[in-house]
Amino acid sequence: MKPTRFQSSILWTAAGITAVLVGIPVGQELRSAFSEQQSKNPGQYKKDAQPGTLTRAASTQSAVENKLSDDAIEAELSTLLGASSRAGGSRSASEVINAISAANEEKSDLQRYLLIYEAVGELGRNDFALALSRARKENNHIAQRALERRWAEIDPLGAAKAWASGAEKLVSDSFFSSWVKINPSSALTWFSALEEGSQKQKARELVLDRVAKYDPQRALDFANQIADEKDRTSLVARSLKTLSFSDMTQAVSLARSLPEGATRDTALDTVGTQLAATDLAAAQKLIAENPASSLSQSPASVAAALLKQSPDQAMAWANALADGTARDAAYAGIAKEWAVRDVEAAAAWLDTLPAGTAKIAAVTAFAGRNAARDPEGATLWASTLPAGESRTRLLNLTVWNWQRTNPAAAQQWIETVESLSPAEKEALFSRNNTAKSSRDKTKGPDKSSPKK
Repeated sequence: MKPTRFQSSILWTAAGITAVLVGIPVGQELRSAFSEQQSKNPGQYKKDAQPGTLTRAASTQSAVENKLSDDAIEAELSTLLGASSRAGGSRSASEVINAISAANEEKSDLQRYLLIYEAVGELGRNDFALALSRARKENNHIAQRALERRWAEIDPLGAAKAWASGAEKLVSDSFFSSWVKINPSSALTWFSALEEGSQKQKARELVLDRVAKYDPQRALDFANQIADEKDRTSLVARSLKTLSFSDMTQAVSLARSLPEGATRDTALDTVGTQLAATDLAAAQKLIAENPASSLSQSPASVAAALLKQSPDQAMAWANALADGTARDAAYAGIAKEWAVRDVEAAAAWLDTLPAGTAKIAAVTAFAGRNAARDPEGATLWASTLPAGESRTRLLNLTVWNWQRTNPAAAQQWIETVESLSPAEKEALFSRNNTAKSSRDKTKGPDKSSPKK
């Protein structure tokens, strides 16, 4: 039986909704279907258009004019889904929220998506907190996503305020993805105004990461407006990393053009690390052009890549670097990569290194890489480091792994080793007892012991 025009339009619109929701590009078949539908029935969807809303005919025609590209189709569908429904807001907020709950009981996935999104389009900016609260209680995930996306469209600052209040955790992280896609400048401005603290720390990932990922050029333009150097540096580095995937030449050029300082150093380090995976010679040149103290990641990446070709080549390049952060990082890169490929050869190389920061960096990287596979050996290497925060942190990692596999041996080593201070031993004893208690709770009572 041939579907009616209304049924056909519902099915095609619902298919578009599903494509947008799951975040995949709208395929060729959908574009062809829209084009065919428009050519056969050019005026089909113009009836009952609401002032200020995008009609289905306008949506299709706009897509045709844009050569039916994936981005054009998705953008028009997204706008359509956010527009007011045909009900024109005639229902009260409570009626709409009830309708959203009822729609979640629909057996048809397509019908459920359609009804929920159309209902969400009727809500005003003051209705979202209540609607989201109910959707979360009902585990109505479709409604949560629709409500957060629509809230990001019409009142992002209100949603951000709800997130910051944390009262009922109404707003999830996905809200920020929608906000950043819709209005990245607004999201960045809001982030910049936050006071330093745990909320801003979390917002760094929610906003800066997403803006840098979705719109690196806009993020770079905005970076100069950020007063805090740490946040400015982070945004620039993340943006250049994203840009390097599509245009490495431009990313390197932009990093080089930055004024001297921490932001430029981090930017060069970021693009240099990416460059090491695609053009090793260019990455080596970039490192050579900069002071030895400015780069801490890219030399490690270059040294690791060179080691895959030849250990001698990697060591020769690292030794040629001036003393400083870059050389230390190169040694760490060699040790970390070599620990995976030939642990005995790597350990023999470590024995030949003279005392100094480069050896400390290499031993730290080697022991950290082997902590899970050979916790005893990693612990012995870690204990050779000079006393201090770095050694304590590394020993916590290696001994913790050793206690998981052989707690008795780890305990005996802590008791007998002479190179540790009483404070370090006490800290490791405490970790050992905590780990033992955790294991005992996990295993439960020893059923093999005879009952008294």
